[in-house]
Amino acid sequence: MLHLRRLIWFVVTRLMLACILCGMLVCGFYMCLNTADIYVILNDGLERRAEVILTREEAETLNFYFHADFLSTDPALEGAFDGSSVYDNYIISDFEYDLTVERLWAWPWNNYATCTVVERVPSITASVIASRRNDNLPPVPSWQGGRYDITLVKEDGAWKIIGMQQTTVLMEAANHGGGK
Repeated sequence: MLHLRRLIWFVVTRLMLACILCGMLVCGFYMCLNTADIYVILNDGLERRAEVILTREEAETLNFYFHADFLSTDPALEGAFDGSSVYDNYIISDFEYDLTVERLWAWPWNNYATCTVVERVPSITASVIASRRNDNLPPVPSWQGGRYDITLVKEDGAWKIIGMQQTTVLMEAANHGGGK
């Protein structure tokens, strides 16, 4: 009887350890999967947002990366389309975009994730629109980048940015791109 009890205890403890190990592996896999998905959404989505703000083109592609609630309340996007953007007098031909993800955390059992990113646009290449060439406009304004706390939500299996709170403003030095 003693040997049977030891054998059962040995098998049960090894099964428990195997279950715990498998659980940790599955949890780690889903954390990595979510982190990779979110990283792609952040990089592609925030770069597309900057492109739409600068060029005012292809705004419908933002629906792949941003929740509708965010798009309807983003002041930078509203400014780009209501004529109050500092880039309205320029045709943006190229820009350099840089995003650094400082912190990112997504539990595998949550549909929300939070992260901290630093967004910069070090250079913008632009020319003045034809109707304003004689107005002696200054060079294209620098991008107002910054550090953001971003909240993402997972809906129908896809991550989307639902909130973006700027915590630090970073103004770029003089642009290296063309201005006239």
